[in-house]
Amino acid sequence: MKLYHYTTFTNFCSIWIQQKLKFSEWTNCNDIFERQKILNYTQSSKEFNGKVCPLNIFKKFVSDVFEEIQKFKQVSFTKDYRDGIEGFASPMMWGHYARDYQRSGICIELDASKIKMPKQVKIYKRGISYKKSLIATHVGGVDAEMDNAAEIFVKNNIYQLFFQKHFHWKFENEYRFICKAKDISLDITDAITSVYVLGEDDITLQSVKRIITDTERISFLNVGGLKTLKLKSTNLFDFETVIEEMKYLSSHGGI
Repeated sequence: MKLYHYTTFTNFCSIWIQQKLKFSEWTNCNDIFERQKILNYTQSSKEFNGKVCPLNIFKKFVSDVFEEIQKFKQVSFTKDYRDGIEGFASPMMWGHYARDYQRSGICIELDASKIKMPKQVKIYKRGISYKKSLIATHVGGVDAEMDNAAEIFVKNNIYQLFFQKHFHWKFENEYRFICKAKDISLDITDAITSVYVLGEDDITLQSVKRIITDTERISFLNVGGLKTLKLKSTNLFDFETVIEEMKYLSSHGGI
């Protein structure tokens, strides 16, 4: 499976040098539901196997659940779209995640099977499920008086908490990796198959050429097609040949 990671040129430089993708904090999310991880804590949530939990203990349990959620970090990717559009060719993703002070960013294509997972932590990964109506996660199902009740609750509800989003974010077509750890990364040393650069910013293209010595892995994206607008991928060498031909024709009055 191919996965695509959109990023700014500045972040790309760090990623390429280290050959790692760092897990980011939830506070960096731009989805208001993601930041909140809204929970439904009602009076009935205080009962477990017919036993009513004291209010002060239940409040601590709810607070511990929020703290446990904040311990998780994520790395997000885009998949190929079902309608045939490849993951690197999403105009909206370029506009949202691959901009750096009006400078074009980068899309990194990876072979998911070659991404090396950190061995010291449990990694959860799957595609995001998009819902027209998100149901608030119900706090319950565990004995709130246990010391590790919050940890058990989050583990039991991991997919509802971290792998569901509102359908308005469906354009992201997201595939997500999450884990509970500090300062951890995915090793992508052998996983990068291509690097895509938008043709509207020649400075970015020339900068990427200086960073990546294996230029066969660089692809140039341009808005192609006479009847429909779409992002079309061109091999860098083919692109440079076209540019040289255009310069020649222009200097000889051909265009």
